[in-house]
Amino acid sequence: MEFSYQIQKQINELNTTTKCRLASSKIHGVGVFTIVNVRKGEKLFCKPRSLVARTFYSLPYENFDKLLPDVKELILDQYPSVINGGMFCSPNDVWLLSFMNHSENPNYDIPTDTALCDIALGEEVTEDYRTMPNWEKVYEFLKNNKLLK
Repeated sequence: MEFSYQIQKQINELNTTTKCRLASSKIHGVGVFTIVNVRKGEKLFCKPRSLVARTFYSLPYENFDKLLPDVKELILDQYPSVINGGMFCSPNDVWLLSFMNHSENPNYDIPTDTALCDIALGEEVTEDYRTMPNWEKVYEFLKNNKLLK
């Protein structure tokens, strides 16, 4: 009974916390995109839970059909050895925030890791780089932006 409960717990956690993936961006290079519809105020899990301890899953491959299709695909892309019983980390253990692009009208709030508005499935998740202290030292291209003057 314990094993079955643990499997269901892992499936539920992966299906409810995996909301974004990396993909090619029209804004710049690679960006973060939703794989589900996200409501305003909802957590996106773009920051790993811990910089020290990663969460490992031991979900048997025969149970992968219970994962959402996009979650299953992300795991198999990153950890193909799961098919042979290998353990894997959550797709959220990638620092998605480091791939997030800038927008004058962001839809993501870094401190709370939440959506600032509804974000549709497949939409790029963006932040405002100017909220970071000393942003002008790193993002000089934004200082020349006419919208800031």
